[in-house]
Amino acid sequence: MSMVGAIILSIIIGIAAFFIHPLLYIGLALMGLIGWQRVRREREHFHTRVLRIRADYVVPFLPGLIAGSLLSLVTIVIGLTVSIDWLWLLLIVYLLTIVTMNIRWISPAYVGAFMIGVVLLAPFVTTGWPWFDERLQSASQIPVLVIMYLTVLLLSAEGMLIAKRGGSFSSPVVVRSKRGKWVGFHRVKRLWLLPVVLFIPEGAIPTFSFWPILTVAGVSLQPLVVPFLIGTDFKIWSSLPKVVSRKVGNQVLGLALTLALIVCITWYVPWLSVLFAIVAIVGREGIHLMAKIKDRSSTSLFTNQGTGCKVLGILPGSPAEKMGIKIGETILRVNGKMVNNEYSFYEALQENSAFCRLEVIDKAGEVRFAQGALYDGEHHQLGVLLVKEDRELQDSVI
Repeated sequence: MSMVGAIILSIIIGIAAFFIHPLLYIGLALMGLIGWQRVRREREHFHTRVLRIRADYVVPFLPGLIAGSLLSLVTIVIGLTVSIDWLWLLLIVYLLTIVTMNIRWISPAYVGAFMIGVVLLAPFVTTGWPWFDERLQSASQIPVLVIMYLTVLLLSAEGMLIAKRGGSFSSPVVVRSKRGKWVGFHRVKRLWLLPVVLFIPEGAIPTFSFWPILTVAGVSLQPLVVPFLIGTDFKIWSSLPKVVSRKVGNQVLGLALTLALIVCITWYVPWLSVLFAIVAIVGREGIHLMAKIKDRSSTSLFTNQGTGCKVLGILPGSPAEKMGIKIGETILRVNGKMVNNEYSFYEALQENSAFCRLEVIDKAGEVRFAQGALYDGEHHQLGVLLVKEDRELQDSVI
């Protein structure tokens, strides 16, 4: 069999290894928890959920699969090789980040930096458990450069995923401001699962006769598909979800490029691996804090206005979505009547229970008109989410 054929076959067969890896099921359980928390919060704030729990599986599935496939092309070309003990150490580091319940810590920047720290300290640390110490020493035999390569690759994937997909299907939230008024924001909380092909030395695990063995520079390697998790979690108050996500994603890509430059220098100055870990953590934390400070210091976008109603969210499949109403737009008139809160909005809709005509100010500040039919039997009429006031309607969705 040719080398190309062996690589293709190895990816297909390696899927079996992917499905027995504990991190796969831990990641799926965490996605379910994120979805359950989101739906509970949306029902509390709007008396309905925007998306079903399964959306937290479906939305990140394809982007994660594509990103993992692209990274696998690189890892296959460079023959990125680890050991079984190294994979167990990676699982432990992931678990330590997961138990914090801070999804944004499940980032390659933090996981990679922690891995580097453990591997560098392993020769000087003993736990008193011979079996564990032996595994730890074995894992530390894998060159630190391997961790650095993976961190750069995965951090690049994180940047692209946040920039391209982070702002899609964000969750609307309403809270009270310091002045006691209701304000809205969007929360981007997502976990991506990336299948990435790595290699382990032949004989590290039992194989079948049809399992392809690749020989690189005289060393026989077995391919495995390993699950990697990438998490992100941030709030957006003063802008649109896609705008902020694009900026944050590009900044993460910039951090990945900076770390790639450090990797190149580390070839000649090995101790710079410590600098790599520090820059990874400080850089990623700095991106998060700078975005948070800048966002909170600006005027909230989703507030009750003197004129018109700002659209905080749109229910999928609703008349509003079919009319092309977008998050962040302002609905000025409903059926010819001026509106400025959910109550005047609701009253204007009652003018015609089967059809509505909207005057909308789009994100460019231009006025346009939208119209469409309303459906009987729906718990909402139009399907727009607005920032509520202290008085209560039967539903918080109009």
